Amino acid sequence: MATFFLIRHGTTAWVDQQLLHGITDIPLNDNGLRQAAQTAEALRGISAGRLLSSPLTRAMQTAEIIGQIVGLTPEPVEGFREIDFGWMEGKKIRDDTMEDYPLWLERCDHYWMSFVRLVSGESLQRFQRRITQEWEKVRSGNGKENIIIVAHSGVLGVILESYLGNSLRGNKSYYVSYPCSITEISVDEMGRCIPVRLNDYAHLSEWYPNGH
Repeated sequence: MATFFLIRHGTTAWVDQQLLHGITDIPLNDNGLRQAAQTAEALRGISAGRLLSSPLTRAMQTAEIIGQIVGLTPEPVEGFREIDFGWMEGKKIRDDTMEDYPLWLERCDHYWMSFVRLVSGESLQRFQRRITQEWEKVRSGNGKENIIIVAHSGVLGVILESYLGNSLRGNKSYYVSYPCSITEISVDEMGRCIPVRLNDYAHLSEWYPNGH
């Protein structure tokens, strides 16, 4: 049985302004750096053999701060890079991870973004295939070693969807990961997934006073 700690990177100026960034390489802002430090403290004392990260700056910065606490050097993994949103990069969006919108509106956003990615960026199908292939390489090449993965909300969502389907995502069309939240899953030798915690942000009370 191996345990995977899936961490979304800390917040950035674009996240705070609800500007869409996939492959655009925006660093953490001061809030993001503090979130990363608090997440590192929340992970202090865990036993992990590897620390993998998306190569984008916001993820690598988060991973480096975590690595200082858990005693691991981040390994950049190209396949865990966020999706290319094409000409929607840098555009204002509704952040339905932080506010509830009607389901029909979330669905409209979802299909509109899928179209934009298809014609000007990376299609959802290609993105899902890339992440699934990279995740399978990590999982199948691992024994019983615990691994920390720092990546993006889209990347973590694909990993969770591949194991859990829509069973634990509530009324959302995807799995929500807040900046620097911790998702913990265990995977047995047969590839069966046991969710331990999803989108846990209890250690980030400065930003989420009602966290779980």
